[in-house]
Amino acid sequence: MACVQRTLMNLGGLAVAEDDGLFSGDPSWFPKKSKENPQNFTDNQLQEGKNVTGLQMGINRGASQAGMTSYRMLRQIL
Repeated sequence: MACVQRTLMNLGGLAVAEDDGLFSGDPSWFPKKSKENPQNFTDNQLQEGKNVTGLQMGINRGASQAGMTSYRMLRQIL
């Protein structure tokens, strides 16, 4: 049911965005379609972005699953 509701809401949003006069209802019911937002980066900014280490590259600190056991498996305390 939620999938049908989402589909109808998106369809209504597209009908409102067309603005061809065929939609006769309250446009505030539907989400507005986003406007274009182009990003213009300089070559220098693009080069600086290549120097950032990604979150999955070469970092082995932080949370891990080491020491995790499966369900119903008791820990061995020695």
